[in-house]
Amino acid sequence: MVNSTSTLPYNSSETVGLAQGWIPQPEGRGTLSVLLSCLTTIVLCSWSVLCLNIPEPGMSRWGFLKYKLRWQLFAIFFPEVVTSMAAEQWESANQSVVEFKRLGHPQWTMRHAFFADMGGFMLQCPDFPSFPVDSEQLAYLVERKHLRYPDIDQEMIWDRNKADGFARLITTIQFTWFFVQCLARWVQRLAVSTLEITTFATILATLNTLFFWYHKPLDVGTPIILKTDSRITDILVKAGDRACEPYSGTPLDFLKSPPVSTSIVAPFWFGMGVLVDFDKESLPRPTKSFVNHRTRPPAGITKREMIYGILFEFAYFGVHLIGWNQLFPSRAELYLWRASNLVLLGLLIMYLIAIPTGVVSSRAFSRRWQAKEVGTPLEVAAQLPTWAQFIVHIPVLILYFSARSYILLEGLISLRALPLSAYVDITWANFVPHL
Repeated sequence: MVNSTSTLPYNSSETVGLAQGWIPQPEGRGTLSVLLSCLTTIVLCSWSVLCLNIPEPGMSRWGFLKYKLRWQLFAIFFPEVVTSMAAEQWESANQSVVEFKRLGHPQWTMRHAFFADMGGFMLQCPDFPSFPVDSEQLAYLVERKHLRYPDIDQEMIWDRNKADGFARLITTIQFTWFFVQCLARWVQRLAVSTLEITTFATILATLNTLFFWYHKPLDVGTPIILKTDSRITDILVKAGDRACEPYSGTPLDFLKSPPVSTSIVAPFWFGMGVLVDFDKESLPRPTKSFVNHRTRPPAGITKREMIYGILFEFAYFGVHLIGWNQLFPSRAELYLWRASNLVLLGLLIMYLIAIPTGVVSSRAFSRRWQAKEVGTPLEVAAQLPTWAQFIVHIPVLILYFSARSYILLEGLISLRALPLSAYVDITWANFVPHL
């Protein structure tokens, strides 16, 4: 039974009562059912969707669990970033399949490529500690006869996959049911809470991420060792001048593709690096694992992926605009909800404008102000002093984090006063044709 009702304290196209306080659910929807349904869906989506790279050697199960929980928290806050990351990793794997086919190895599959890019192959040279090689580096070594093509079939890789089919089935059933319920409520003009809108957007991102990571093994613990008789010094000498630069991760860093100027997600990770890695020492060399946000498709991002990325981002943020005329407990919350969504859309539009502007001007800017010619805006940004990087990126990240945090917070606090129709059950019989 509804505790009390009130009308909105601000003008609306229609006067609708708000159910105040905690609403029990003896015969229909209540506050608890809305809350549990949303939280269960978000937790299942953010956990089951994660396909993380192979962790550092020696990491305990408890350490890996904490590591994955941190990433789950990230996926709850930024599911659209995880989707963009998965999309670029998919494109990198797809390009790897094309490259190995060119080298005469059509048996190389998306599964092989994902496994390599997640740190699944460790190169063991006679004169150097072992280190991971990605699919691009592996193709280089195979093409130049430094390494024989790894005779590893898909089944051997998939045996290392720890994906729980039953858990993913439960997740799929849960978010499919939630998805159908939201659509049915909109069709019958029944109110949905802002928390349900946020959950609906999370499902949209999860579906896309699951598609892109379909071939990526889950929770692989140890890599496969690839032994070569070639010394790392010989590999570097034969590579010529491009291998003369000091490396930051592994000796094969000279094969690492430059930042993709049209990447949707690369600026986010660059800004995160400015914030998190400020004034910290570099990782031990050579590195023993690849970071999870490592993407950089060797051939760059095609127009198809760019169009997809733009459409997805607009669709994800656009879903939240369903709540534009939502009934909120107060005028302030209405304005904050609108402002937060406009900030996110504004940042997206600003970025889409900055992409072509940066691509056109980056070379000229770097020649004039940095005495070094670089080809992408991120390379220009990397040459800036640390204080300048902070000035450029930190305000954007603060706006982004604040807007996302408020949308999640409002989803919870708005449960204290929802429209009465939010607690009305769907009349499923209305969807059955009557003869």
